[in-house]
Amino acid sequence: MRILDDLCSRPTGASLATLSDSIGTPKSSLLNLLRGLTASQHLSFVDGLYQLGPEAYGLASAITATRRFLGFAELARPVMRRIVDQTHETSVLAVMSTDKRSAVYVEKFESPTAIRFSATVGDSRPLLWSAVGRVLLAFQVDHWLNEYMRTVKMVRHTPHTEINRARLRAILEEVRKNHVAATFDQGTFGVAGFAAPIFDSSGTIVAAIGIAAPTERARANANKLSSTIYDAGREISRTMGYRPRIQGKDQVKDQVKGRG
Repeated sequence: MRILDDLCSRPTGASLATLSDSIGTPKSSLLNLLRGLTASQHLSFVDGLYQLGPEAYGLASAITATRRFLGFAELARPVMRRIVDQTHETSVLAVMSTDKRSAVYVEKFESPTAIRFSATVGDSRPLLWSAVGRVLLAFQVDHWLNEYMRTVKMVRHTPHTEINRARLRAILEEVRKNHVAATFDQGTFGVAGFAAPIFDSSGTIVAAIGIAAPTERARANANKLSSTIYDAGREISRTMGYRPRIQGKDQVKDQVKGRG
């Protein structure tokens, strides 16, 4: 399964040496597995590179068929419940509104503590000044995002709201790079948020999963909350079929070997 999972990220294939390094398995042991998978047509071997074969794609299609009735919200719920159990803070799931002007909550599980962030499904939050909103913005196509940042009205929701366009654009670039957004007293005074993207199998962002908490408590646990939400977004994205493509030195080297 680790072989198949690794090759999902390498559309042009990988050599025995690259797979051995990536998976951490000696070449001799790995070669026997690769031969078996090739014989069963779960892999193909072309020009010195191992690639996913027809049986692997058939298996993927069968799994997708059984899951197609489950939306991302259904897939996210067990993870959201676990977030609340681990952090004792509120977990939310948000999507971009139809007019692309706000983030809308589509699911939530509230903290069991007396002092907590309370959310209602259907509530909207400003894109630039909420953690889920910044995540949804950061992964939009550049030309749309540039136009949005040029025309959006800057609104000071609290004394701490960031309204400098250049700094906000830089913040969004950091979110795109790190896959985590964090806000403190930006959209609502006394509220902090942490959020991560959820991608589908094509790499398109479909939602943002977030943690919302009172600012004082959130600052004291910022590292834990950031790490928790990053892992949650990654887990749900993988459940949705997302595999980031690997284009490193090893893959370029393998492609050259294949052509040779």
